[in-house]
Amino acid sequence: MLSQKISLTTDSISKTALLDTIGKAYNIHFSYNPELIQSSKLVKIEMDSISLDSLLNQLIDPEKLGYKAIENQIIFFPLHISKTKEKTVRYKIIKGVVTAGRKENPIPYCNIAISGKAMGTLTNMDGLFALKIPEEFWTDSLSFSCMGYCPEIIPIETCDENNLIVNLLSKTFQLQSVDVFHYNTGRILDSIEARLTANYDNKFSLYTTFYREMIQENDQYIDISEAVLQVMKAPYSNEIREDNVKFLKGRKGAERKPFNNITFKLKGGPYYITKLDVIKNHESFINPEFRHLYSYEYERKLLLDGRETIVISFIPVYSLRDVLFEGEIYIDLKTWAIARIDFEYTRQGLKEVRQSLIQKEPKNCKAIPTEVAYVVQYKILGKKWYLLTAQSSMQIKINDREQKQKTKFHSTSEILTTNIEKGDIEQFNRKEIFKANEIFTEKIMGYDKAFWEHYNTIQPEEKLIDALEGFDNQNLSTNNIQP
Repeated sequence: MLSQKISLTTDSISKTALLDTIGKAYNIHFSYNPELIQSSKLVKIEMDSISLDSLLNQLIDPEKLGYKAIENQIIFFPLHISKTKEKTVRYKIIKGVVTAGRKENPIPYCNIAISGKAMGTLTNMDGLFALKIPEEFWTDSLSFSCMGYCPEIIPIETCDENNLIVNLLSKTFQLQSVDVFHYNTGRILDSIEARLTANYDNKFSLYTTFYREMIQENDQYIDISEAVLQVMKAPYSNEIREDNVKFLKGRKGAERKPFNNITFKLKGGPYYITKLDVIKNHESFINPEFRHLYSYEYERKLLLDGRETIVISFIPVYSLRDVLFEGEIYIDLKTWAIARIDFEYTRQGLKEVRQSLIQKEPKNCKAIPTEVAYVVQYKILGKKWYLLTAQSSMQIKINDREQKQKTKFHSTSEILTTNIEKGDIEQFNRKEIFKANEIFTEKIMGYDKAFWEHYNTIQPEEKLIDALEGFDNQNLSTNNIQP
């Protein structure tokens, strides 16, 4: 098989794509560790009746890798196992809590990052966090920042790994009446639009993210699912090209039987939460074409991630069927970038979207959405802003006409960017892409405390831990993908 002649002409493609193309054309199966062959590296080879053996020697370093043909399969293997083991990355895990001022109240959703790097996490609702830091960053510092507080920077070498306590001081602004008059909302929106290309990335980038879905019946968790995902982030300048999501690994708690056997299965959870990137999708309330449909007002000035930020609110001018949102936009004063957006469906909006949210009602029950709200936050890295977090929260009330009983369901989905890679990024295979009609919770099963390895996640709150500890730790699901 190795002497078989190969003829193929390709553009610049990744090694993985090249091997897949050869495999399909010549019925050959390749087995390899993507890291060992640098599978994402781009190559361009004109093959005109050359042997497969010669081609493979061009793709690999023969001093480091070997390969063997068995029937119609070619297996790559390292020649020096000990060297491969030496490259194992070491991690330092720093755990702690972030509190506010003298009262020492926990600060939820505080942003924690390696200074100047696109790697980090958030505190949970109890202010707790755990951050896994590769050895190459141990001489750097950790940055702690949250809306309304002064940021704090702490060298990693001085951190107490098991009990780091970070106390943030509140930041207030003394506003004069002239400040309110100065900020013209029309000019602010024009500045945002004019700076979109400069503020947001116009090249492909690869996000590693942590994703979580939770469903509560009244105050009890009935379903919890978590996963590490990769998001192929399309250029912000290309509104047509969508972001793609790939599932890496996940775990879930066994579903508990809810009231009246009512179940919620959210289609395309990870797919749809990437659509909350309102900058990428040019949502109506920031789109100049639809600006006349909203009323905007200056609200206040505050500190967001240690940067001076102004907030403007928006509401629909008319009760139109297609204008369904109201909320607040947080604008960074230095760059005129949107740093955060909080928005939700209006009352009229909830009525209009009820049919799409509730696809099928249980018998003798009426399902009423009472709140659908979103929070989207961006973070600056260098001179560009990237999507940091997105959260979707939906509350539905179920009225049982026969039993005259009411039940509240609360569904929350959230995604956190924990790392960003740039450069020559290999596009996802179509078969790997998470689709809009897929059920996220059906892709994973089981729960395991030590499942995440070196991936960064959001620490579960005490109440969530209690719920997870009651779930099984069997039937874990993970794709055979090297991080």
